Amino acid sequence: MKNILVVTNGNIGDFVLATSALKLLRAELPYANITLITSRKIRDLIPKHTLTDEIIWTDFSFTRGFLRQRADQIIWFIRRYFKIKKAKFDDCIFLDHSRFFARAIPLIGIKNLIGPETWWCGSNISNPNIKFLTKAVQLPKDSDNNHMMERYQTIIRSYLESCNLSIPVLPETMKNTNDKVAKLLNKTKKYSITFSLRGDDIEGNKRIYPIMHAVEIIKNLSSKISADFYILGTKVAYDEAERIKKETADSALVSNLCGQTSLMELKSVFEQTDLLISVDTGTIHIAATTKTNIIGLYGPAKPAHSAPVSSKAVILYANEDCSPCHYKRTVLGTPCAYGDNPKCLLDITPDMVVEAALKVLK
Repeated sequence: MKNILVVTNGNIGDFVLATSALKLLRAELPYANITLITSRKIRDLIPKHTLTDEIIWTDFSFTRGFLRQRADQIIWFIRRYFKIKKAKFDDCIFLDHSRFFARAIPLIGIKNLIGPETWWCGSNISNPNIKFLTKAVQLPKDSDNNHMMERYQTIIRSYLESCNLSIPVLPETMKNTNDKVAKLLNKTKKYSITFSLRGDDIEGNKRIYPIMHAVEIIKNLSSKISADFYILGTKVAYDEAERIKKETADSALVSNLCGQTSLMELKSVFEQTDLLISVDTGTIHIAATTKTNIIGLYGPAKPAHSAPVSSKAVILYANEDCSPCHYKRTVLGTPCAYGDNPKCLLDITPDMVVEAALKVLK
C-alpha cells in the first residue's frame, strides 16, 4: 500500500483549489495512506475521512518577519521530524511552493520527491526548489496564465499517470451552522448581497478594493433593488466595514460581519445569499463551491491564474499594464506604486459593478 505525504499551501484560496487535486489523488488511489501537511487555520475546510488519512498541522504565520517566520518553521520541523520519519513515506508530493519545505523534507530521507518545474507565478521562472526534487513536473511556462487549480491537478496527474479531472470540494455545512448563520443574516429584503473587499494582508501583496467605491455600489444598488448588504472579512477589516456603514448614511442597510464567522459559517453565508462581490481572496473560492452568484474584482492577478471555479462567476478585470504583478510584488518585494489603493482595482468603477450586479440578479 502506497504511503504518500502531500505538502499544501495553507492559504485559504490556494487550499480550496488544491482540494481538487487531493480529490483526484484519493479517487485514483483509494487504498493509499495519504498524509497532508497544511495550516491549522484551514482545518474546518477539509472533508473528514475523504481526502486524507492523517493531517500534520503547521501553525506558523506567513505574515511575520522573515527571521521570526524561519525560526517558527525550524522549531516546527524539529518537533515533528521523528514522527514524519517514522511514517516511512514512499513519496512526497509538493503542491506547496514553500522554499522551507523543499529544503526540510529531503532531510527526512523520503526517496521520491515530486513537484513543479516552474514557479507558481511569473513567466518562464524556474522553480528555485527544483534541485531538491527527484521528479520535476512540466507545467506551462507562463504561470500567470495557468490556473492554480490546473497547476495542482497537473502535478497529481503526472504522479498518477492519469488524465482525469476534478473540481474543488468542501465539507457539507451542518444544520446547526445553517441555523446560526440564518439568525446572523436576519434577512428582511428580496436580495442579499455580500462584499469581501480585502485580500491577504501580506507585504507586497495587498488586494484592497476602495471603500468609497463600495459605498457608491451600495447606495446605487439600494436605490434600484430591495437588498440587504453584508460586509465580510477578518477582524482587520472591521473598522473599514464600520466606515462603509457610516458613509451609506443608513446603519440598518449594511451589516458588519467582519470577524464573526468561521470558515464553514462563511460557506453557509454564501449558501443563503444571492451575490458575492469580492476581490481575489480565499473568500471568493469558498463561495465558488456553492451556488451563489459571484462578481470577481481582479487586478493584481489575471483571472486566468486564479478566477473562481464557478459557472455563476462574472469577472471584472481592468487589465492594467502593470498586471499581473504577483512575481514582482510577492517574490521580488517590489511595492505597488499605488500603495494600499492599487490602480488596477480603483479602475473597476462602481458603475461597472452595479451594472454587472443588476444583470446577475435580474
